[in-house]
Amino acid sequence: MSKLINNMKQQKKKILIGAAVAAVITVCACGAAFFLHGEKEAEPSLEEVLQEKLTAYETDLRDSLGSMDTNADVAGYLLSWARNKEIPATTDEAGNVIFTVKASENADDVQPAALVCSFDADHMENHVEEMAVALCVAKNAVNHGKLSVVFLAEENGEKNGAQGFDIGHFSDDTSIFCLGNSVGSRVSTVTGGYRQIQITHKLEYQKPSYNKAYKITLKNCPSLLVEGNIGSVPNPIKVLGNVLANFKSTSLLFELGTFYGGSGADFTPSKASMIVVINDSDTEKFQRKMENSIEKLYDKFHDDYPEIEYTYEEVDLPSQVLGSGDTDNLVSLMYTVFDGVYQRDDEGVITAITNIGKISCKDKMLKIQVSAMSSDQTLLDEICESYQTICGLCDVKYKIKKEYPVFYGLTGRPTGTTEALLDSFEEAFREFTGDDSMKVEDTAVLTPCTFLRQKNENLTILYCGVTEKTKHKFAGSLVTWLDQGVEEE
Repeated sequence: MSKLINNMKQQKKKILIGAAVAAVITVCACGAAFFLHGEKEAEPSLEEVLQEKLTAYETDLRDSLGSMDTNADVAGYLLSWARNKEIPATTDEAGNVIFTVKASENADDVQPAALVCSFDADHMENHVEEMAVALCVAKNAVNHGKLSVVFLAEENGEKNGAQGFDIGHFSDDTSIFCLGNSVGSRVSTVTGGYRQIQITHKLEYQKPSYNKAYKITLKNCPSLLVEGNIGSVPNPIKVLGNVLANFKSTSLLFELGTFYGGSGADFTPSKASMIVVINDSDTEKFQRKMENSIEKLYDKFHDDYPEIEYTYEEVDLPSQVLGSGDTDNLVSLMYTVFDGVYQRDDEGVITAITNIGKISCKDKMLKIQVSAMSSDQTLLDEICESYQTICGLCDVKYKIKKEYPVFYGLTGRPTGTTEALLDSFEEAFREFTGDDSMKVEDTAVLTPCTFLRQKNENLTILYCGVTEKTKHKFAGSLVTWLDQGVEEE
């Protein structure tokens, strides 16, 4: 009997062990299934991948700005980046950097595409975002035909790289996306024509008639590539010019010792200074006017740009000042000429802008550099005619130093190709972002599109204005557009 009981106990024990093993196996199987399911769900989306990569590339660019003193340094950074990512890259005689990304598998017959952006070592903050987008697409596009990513060298706003670029890199059927830093996000088939105006006059000098000199300085203003944000920052040259006009209109007697500021026509000036000489008896009136001018400027700009400094200080009396006739003409000129947004269309889109970028009285010669840009050739002509008239009235010389035409992407090339590119990119934008927010409107500023079109009238080109808020959308839309092209094949 005891033997039977022992056998029953052993059998029961085996059953319990078997049940436990089965339970463990079941739990493990469920855990594995859950783990695999979780792994599948955890796989990042294209949006998440691009967001991470774009942020990483932009952060690395910004961290490296301290070592980019020259355009050669920037080119070296890009070549090193490409080498690390195993992307073939070269430079050309104009200092441009060209990535050549080979077509993905089974996509050799897909039409080629190109991304074009710019860099300028002296103003890299204006180009970081567009460059980051280009790098992101170059490395993370999966399906595409032959892809070129071109970084065009600029120097103080001068588009030397675009002018020196060998257009033979692009075949006639290449679809080109030209990326640029922009205040307002947009895609454009029209970008601005450009005129650089030079104003000169030989100055006459005399000994000062008054006995107290002040140096007036406005500095640390943002120096921005001329764009739609031109009215959002003060132009120190125009501000000080208006100060002189106010002195004159309110009968505050003064003489002008010197007036200088800015670095070139294509950037808003970061600083301007002038020396004025007044009668000691007008000190209180002068100080009151200056305090009022400083208060108004700080009220308008200081919250956004607390680093701006607007000051006046007494200095030694200069040995000579401008002759009264030259001073009067200069004051009238500075008060009359326009700076900033020249015109908007009925929908509020900026169609023409001007910028007084530099002024100097060095070597007894007045020199003023002005840039004018517009998406409408007629408006551009109108601006220049107005400047010419004003210069004539103020007895100074007027000259067009440089000029480039408006880029009209929908004309002068095979019918329908630009429209088709715009439609397909808009579809890709909608697919990636999930909305219809892509804005299509003209751009008033000069872009590399003008120079690429001059070199080959058959190229299909879209301009993409990239902003802080939309850089991720453009990166994803470009990757999606490239992928769509392969799928269609």
